[in-house]
Amino acid sequence: MRPSTVEGLKDSLASWGEMKEEGGAFAEYADEMIEQFQVKLILLEYLLCQFTIHGLGLTLKHRSRDAWGVLIPDASQQGRFRWQAFQRDGFTGHCTHDTPELCIGDMLDDGYALLDMGALDRLSGTAEWQRGMEIVAVIQACNAGQLSFEDAMLKREEIYSRYAKVA
Repeated sequence: MRPSTVEGLKDSLASWGEMKEEGGAFAEYADEMIEQFQVKLILLEYLLCQFTIHGLGLTLKHRSRDAWGVLIPDASQQGRFRWQAFQRDGFTGHCTHDTPELCIGDMLDDGYALLDMGALDRLSGTAEWQRGMEIVAVIQACNAGQLSFEDAMLKREEIYSRYAKVA
């Protein structure tokens, strides 16, 4: 049931409610599961409300680590949307869906639930971000066959050394 949707979470709540009523092998877990789905549904509805306020660019921080996700139009698939993951040292990945709502559900499923508008602007001007983006460029060049793994590792060490001297 990924990504989470309002309808999917309501269906899960109903199913666990029925299981609790009927008894059976999983009935003892019903209260705990119902509570988890209720919390997730409330969070998802809140985040969808935040999307109606902020629109594309909605930025969420991870609940337990220094990581963020930002909702943007997908650059490679017109008409689709992506949430772009990033940390203090640059972009770390992305996930593409047909609607912004599915992206928001997916971010919530991955632990991104705290509104943090402006995080990308705040972090992208730091030396840590610049270093990370240089490392990403080296990784991309290696993946594209433009650099051998050994040369990529040397370039990576050069980058870390250069930034260590500045710090």
